[in-house]
Amino acid sequence: MVKNTIHKLIKRMILILVVIVTVPAACFSEEETVYQLPETVVKGTFEEQDFIGPLFTETSTKTKVTEKGINALGPSSTMSVHKAISLIPSVNQQSVDPSGLADISNYHESFRFRGVEATGGGNPSTPVNVEGVPVSGRPGGGVTIYDMENFDTISIYKGGVPADQGFGLTNIGGKIDMEVKRPVDEFNFKLKQVVGSEDFRRTFLRLDTGKFPTETNGFISYSNTSADKWKGEGESDRDNAMIGLSQKIGSKLKIEAFSIYNNSEVNTYRTLNYTQAESLSDNYEFDFTNDKNDYFYYGYNKAEFEDYNVFGKIEYRFDDNSTLLFKPFYWNDQGSYMETITMKNGNNRIREWDIDHDMSGFLSQYSTRIQSVDLTVGFFNLQQERPGPPTSWKLYKVSSGELVFDKWQALSDSSKHRQNTPFISGKYANGRFTLQGGVKYLRYTMPSIKTYNTTGIGDVSYETAISMATSIDEDACAGSRDFNKLLPNLGGNYKINEELSTYVSYGRNYGMSVSLYPYFISQKQAFYAKGITLQDLWDKQELETVDNFDIGLRYITDKLYVVPTLYYARHKNKAATYYDPSLEVSYPSTNAEAEAYGFELEAGALVSENLSLYGSFSYNRFFFTQDIFNSDGSVNAVDGDQVPDAPEFLCKAIASYRIGKFVLSPIVKYTSSRYGDIEHDEKIDGAVIFDFDLTYKVGAVPKMKIKNLDFSLTVNNIFDKEYISIINTTDYKTLGSTYQTGAPFTVFASASVTF
Repeated sequence: MVKNTIHKLIKRMILILVVIVTVPAACFSEEETVYQLPETVVKGTFEEQDFIGPLFTETSTKTKVTEKGINALGPSSTMSVHKAISLIPSVNQQSVDPSGLADISNYHESFRFRGVEATGGGNPSTPVNVEGVPVSGRPGGGVTIYDMENFDTISIYKGGVPADQGFGLTNIGGKIDMEVKRPVDEFNFKLKQVVGSEDFRRTFLRLDTGKFPTETNGFISYSNTSADKWKGEGESDRDNAMIGLSQKIGSKLKIEAFSIYNNSEVNTYRTLNYTQAESLSDNYEFDFTNDKNDYFYYGYNKAEFEDYNVFGKIEYRFDDNSTLLFKPFYWNDQGSYMETITMKNGNNRIREWDIDHDMSGFLSQYSTRIQSVDLTVGFFNLQQERPGPPTSWKLYKVSSGELVFDKWQALSDSSKHRQNTPFISGKYANGRFTLQGGVKYLRYTMPSIKTYNTTGIGDVSYETAISMATSIDEDACAGSRDFNKLLPNLGGNYKINEELSTYVSYGRNYGMSVSLYPYFISQKQAFYAKGITLQDLWDKQELETVDNFDIGLRYITDKLYVVPTLYYARHKNKAATYYDPSLEVSYPSTNAEAEAYGFELEAGALVSENLSLYGSFSYNRFFFTQDIFNSDGSVNAVDGDQVPDAPEFLCKAIASYRIGKFVLSPIVKYTSSRYGDIEHDEKIDGAVIFDFDLTYKVGAVPKMKIKNLDFSLTVNNIFDKEYISIINTTDYKTLGSTYQTGAPFTVFASASVTF
C-alpha cells in the first residue's frame, strides 16, 4: 500500500516536468495511438552479422560497434577502446604501439571526435563510460584497464549528447559508452591465446558460472599481456582481471556488481621533432638509448600504474513501465610517469610524476511512462581527486648512470573536482514521429590548490613531503570555483517509410581545462617578477561549452544501410594562448571561440550470404574564429585555420567474406594531411594503411565438448608503410609539438576455444 502510494506520488510530482519536454511534440500529433517503432535498425541479419550499425529512430548521432567489429580489428583492439572504434566516421585514432598499451599523448588517449581533442588540453577526464557512468579517469592508468572480450557493444555519441547520457568531467567532443557482457545462464569457459611480432603474448581466460537455483550467476576473467617495443629497448607488461555478479531477488529487484583490476608497466617511445619527422625514412626507428648515463635512456621513460574499480547497478521495477535505477562507482589509480624533459634554460632533467587519486560517485534515475511519454529524471554525483592538475613533480639529474635527486618542481595538496548534475529527459513517439529532449543542470566545482615551499625537502614520498612542508607559497595558491550551466538537448526523428528516416538534433556539451596550473608552476618566477599570482589567472578560467547541431538521414533495409550526416558546432570559452596586456604575460586561458562543421557518411551492406561490407567517410573542419597569441604576446593569425592534428578527410572500410569455414576481412584506413602546429608551419602527409584478418571458424566439436573453436591470423600495416601517427600537441599550442612514428608491419596469430 505504501509502495503504491509513493509510486503514484512520484508520477504526479514529475507530471509537471513532462510539459517541458513534450509540449512541442503536440504540434505534430494527428492521432492518439502510439506507433511502435523498432528499437534498433540493425535488427535481424544486421544485428547478428554486421560490424557496426546506426539506430533507426535515434534522435542524436549515435553508432554502435558490435563484438564482431571489435574482434575484426585484431588483438590490439581487445585492450584499447579507442582502437575498437577507429572505423567510425570522424574518429581519428592513431597508434605508435602495435599492442595499443603505449599510445600516450600528453598523458591522454590519442584520438579525436570531429577534430575535437576529447581528452587533451588539460582535461582531467576520460570520454569512456561503462553502463552510463565513468569508472576510470585520467591522467594515469585508466585508459588501458578494459579487456574488450568482457563487453558486448560500444556506443559512440557524436555531437550533442542526450541529457541522460554522457556523464563525467567532460563530454566536449562526444561520449563513448560500453555495455558489459553479462554472465550467461549456462556454464561457460573461454580460453584465448595470442602470439605475435616483437614477442607479443596474450592469454585471456573467462569463466561463466551459469545460473544457480538462487537466481545467481557470475563470471570472472583474467588476462596477461606482454610485448617488446618494436624499436629501441623496453617492453609492456599488463595483468588484468574482471569479475561480475548478478542476483535477482523476486520478480522486481535485480542487483549487479562488477570490478576490474589492472596492473601495467610500459616503456614509452621517444618522440621526433619536426625536422626529424620531415626526414622520416632516416628517423623511423629513432628511439631512446641503452646508455644509463644518457638523459634519454629508455629506463628513465616509462609509466607504471595499478588500477581497480567497483561499479554496480541496482534495478527495481515497479511495473512494466516504471523503473528505479541506482549505479554507484568507485575507481582508484596509483602509479607514476617518468620522462625526460628539457627545462627552459636548456638543461635536461628526469621528471617523476607520482599519481595516487580516486574517483567516486553515483547515478540515480527514475524512469516511467506517462501516457505517450517515456520520462527519466535523475541525479549524477562525482568526486575526483587531483591530478590533474598535478599534485607533485620531482626532478632528477643523471650522474654516473644513476638518478640523483635535484629538487621538487611542484608540491601541492590533494583536492577534488566535484560535480552534481540533476537532469530530466523525455521521449515522445506518435505515428512516424519521435521527439526526444531534456536538460542537465551542471554544477561543477573546480578544485582549490595549495602549493607548498619545498626548500629542505629531499627525495621522499609525496605524503612525507607534505608532512615536512613548513610554509605555503601563497602566490601559487588558488581557491575553488563553482560553475553552473544548463545543458539542454532536443532532437526529432521522422520515419518517412519503413526504410528511410530523418533526424535533427541539438545538444550542448562541456569540458574544463586545468592546464594553467602546470604552466604557471613551470614559469612561476617570471610571473612573480610581474607581481602575478595563480589566483589572478585562476579567476579568469571558464567552462568550455559547445552547441552542436546535426541533421541526417538513415536509409536501412535488411541488406543495406546508408547514413549521411551534416553537423555544425560552435565552441565558447575554448582554451587558447592568451596575451593579457594588463599583465604583460601569456598563459593558457579559456576565452577563445571556435567553430566546426562537416559531413559524415557511413554505410553497410550484406552483398550476399557470405559477404558483408562497411565503410565510412568524413570531412571535418574545426578552426578558431579569432587570432590568438604567442608566448611573447605577438599575434598568431590563425583565424579560420584548421586546429593541429585534425585531418580534414578520413576514409575507412572493412569487408568480411566467408569461404567455407574461412572468413577473410581486409581493412583500409586513409588519413589526409594535417598540421602539427597551429601556425600551419609543420605539415604532416596523409597515409593509407592496410590491415587484414583471416579467421578459421571450426565451430562446435561435440566429441571434445567444445562449444566453439576459432583460429585467426591478423596482419597490421601490410605494406609496412612509414608514416607519422600520434602528434603530441594541443589545439592552442604554438611551439614545441612532437611526433610519433606509426606502428610497422605486425603479425598476430590467435586461437580461441569455448567449453
